Amino acid sequence: MAAAFTVAGCSAGSSAVVQSAGPSGIRGTELASFGCPPKPTGTAAKVAPSSVVELTVCPTLAPSPFNKPDRAISLARDSTRFETLLTALSLPDQAAAKGELCPEYAELIAPIIAKTASTSLLVHVPSDGCGHMLPAVRTALSAVTGQ
Repeated sequence: MAAAFTVAGCSAGSSAVVQSAGPSGIRGTELASFGCPPKPTGTAAKVAPSSVVELTVCPTLAPSPFNKPDRAISLARDSTRFETLLTALSLPDQAAAKGELCPEYAELIAPIIAKTASTSLLVHVPSDGCGHMLPAVRTALSAVTGQ
């Protein structure tokens, strides 16, 4: 089976463009209330990683033994995996080089909620220039979920 590729920054009928890297910090969309499944308000926000007191990895909607409403995984600041996941989620997005070949594959990303003293965010998962989750995030999530 041949591997499928696309060119980064391209859409049908356009030329390649370099995607700009986003800012570091915890970025996301504010939530009306804390909990799974997340219900975003649509308001974009960014918080300092030091203000995050809890991270929750919600189950996805895909069939899996992990995907049950009561299977949300919450990490408090004193958790051994909290800092690793927080650091990975704070990374900036990576820009694509013009004409870079991107492998085509689908990723199912579990919703992640960051809770601070004043708000909760549905976290933006940092991605590479091809739109895939950064390896550091994938590794940190695997350590949390066991998947």
